Amino acid sequence: MAIAGVLAVLASAAACGSSKKSSNGNGATNPVTSASSSSAPAKQGGVAHVAEWPAGSSPDAIWPFMSSEQLSTQNAGQFQYYFYRPLYFVGLNDKLAVNYDMGPAEKPTWSADGLTITVPLKSTWNWSNGEKVTGQDVQFWLNMMKAEEKNSGYYSPPNAAAAVNYLPDNVKSTTVSDSSISITFDQQYNQNYIVGNALQTVTPMPLAWDVTDGNGTKGKCSTDTLTSPTLQADCDAVWKYMNAAGKDVKTFASNPLWKIVDGPWVLKDFNATSGGFSIVPNTKFTGEHKPVLDEVDFVPFQSQDAEWTALKAGSTAANSLQIGVFPNADSPQYNGDNLQAGNPLLSAGYDVEKGPLLDSIGYYQVNFGSKNHGNLFKQPYFTKALQDDMDQTGAIKGPYKGWGYPTTGIVPGYPDGNVLSPAAKAAAATFNPTEAKSLMQAHGWDLSTTPATCKTPGTGDNQCGAGINAGDKAEFTLEYPSAHSAMDTMLASYKQTAAQSGIGITLTTKTQNTLGGELVGCDPSTPAGCQWDAILYGGWVFSLNPTADSLLTTGAGSNIFGFSDPKFDAAVAKTIKSSDPQAWYDYEAYASSISLPLIFMNNDIWPFAVAKNFHDSGQDAFQGFEPEFWYYTQ
Repeated sequence: MAIAGVLAVLASAAACGSSKKSSNGNGATNPVTSASSSSAPAKQGGVAHVAEWPAGSSPDAIWPFMSSEQLSTQNAGQFQYYFYRPLYFVGLNDKLAVNYDMGPAEKPTWSADGLTITVPLKSTWNWSNGEKVTGQDVQFWLNMMKAEEKNSGYYSPPNAAAAVNYLPDNVKSTTVSDSSISITFDQQYNQNYIVGNALQTVTPMPLAWDVTDGNGTKGKCSTDTLTSPTLQADCDAVWKYMNAAGKDVKTFASNPLWKIVDGPWVLKDFNATSGGFSIVPNTKFTGEHKPVLDEVDFVPFQSQDAEWTALKAGSTAANSLQIGVFPNADSPQYNGDNLQAGNPLLSAGYDVEKGPLLDSIGYYQVNFGSKNHGNLFKQPYFTKALQDDMDQTGAIKGPYKGWGYPTTGIVPGYPDGNVLSPAAKAAAATFNPTEAKSLMQAHGWDLSTTPATCKTPGTGDNQCGAGINAGDKAEFTLEYPSAHSAMDTMLASYKQTAAQSGIGITLTTKTQNTLGGELVGCDPSTPAGCQWDAILYGGWVFSLNPTADSLLTTGAGSNIFGFSDPKFDAAVAKTIKSSDPQAWYDYEAYASSISLPLIFMNNDIWPFAVAKNFHDSGQDAFQGFEPEFWYYTQ
């Protein structure tokens, strides 16, 4: 989860961003947790087979110091967290709270002046090589972050205009010991943000990772301080080696580096071709919640249809799945009173259960830096028209069969607990194609053909806008993940609706990993980032405080949209520096009044197929899995 405790993940194909049985204002339902997970006593041992989620995706980074391209749920909550735990774990069982029993750190304390936080490390929490997890291991990660800011997806640069710095630039000094680390900040911050967002991204790293080559040549990154004059050079050498090793999928299971873990699991094997992998218990695990199962195999599927074939074979077949996901076309219609109603896999031995409910916003992203259509996306009326043409409720009720909830703005409306301002509620994204058409006509577009052409160039209120010339077309290409039939249906409808507003959308499908590779910012050093127009890769999964510091602030590690707005940066800064609800109201109100590079879409809740003799509690509000809570009941 990125520096604000967030994760870029697959929206609509996997519900991107954290339950109640009710209907929201747009008529979409928010499914309740099924009661079908068995509460019978646990049977010790056994091997479970779980479908990788979503189909077509798999981990591609094991070192828990990720670039913006690597920052995904598939790499973090569905892979790295099994082996390497962040200081603070957030969101177990869809609850927006810090789960102190899940990570190496105890509840922190603050100094009287609110500037220094002391993080105690659990005396019983060890690495599998026998070494204790210490304050120096935390310092190692912070040092790497400070030296390799440009290579971190968690990083947001200082914002002088908003008078705020982000981790690690907001750290004045640290004091480490075997039992704790104390961090002194440059000013007072929202303490919930520091713990549940900033420190939630910090993963202690074993000193054995402070090496510069495959021969184990010792580095100096872990022993420096944030102000060491040699920090950059010392950490550069370690980063270069560790980063290369961390994305070498062929050696994930064989490299001794990755056998040193502090989490409840260790990687047994990894198929570099398919992306499938297996985990087994870390027999040296000293934390809470030790695994019950002997092994969990994560099974890759390139399509929903292939996974469906495996599920229909039954839960008792050889190597059968204990957990899979219903394809949209074969999902039962959502029934909040009885999730088992219409279960098509009843005879195959599966119950229907709710997938994780995420603290997320779903969207497709537009590129203000696109060389072809960036100027078009920068026009607030145009992004408003794109939003007006998006029928989230229709998608939820139609191809997604009720399994979802809408994104109405920059702060998630689900689950309960997020502050929602009156202004944000009033400006909630709605389906309004009539308004979309009127906006295009009112700004100088000729809608007699599709795509419409600009007939009134200029920057006036009734003109096409800056950088748009007479005769330019209102068109762009939207890329999205392949092998998702409900998404095909939804976007085909969206294309048709947008055409009625004069907007021409060319739809193109690619694999999830291919799309992730394309999502880079437009910059002389990354010219590929100037080529893409719009991509539905995923939305954003927030951590404890749903603020967009690492997603949309100027220069943020995951701001690949070419978006920059000083007033927005200032509004974000207020949510980070203050716990006053008014800070959130101001932030949401301003965000709802401008053109963001996000076209909000529905969040999906995937119905899971769970074998009747299998207990699968422990999902989290950020799309991760916690297999240490899984077990067979018979």
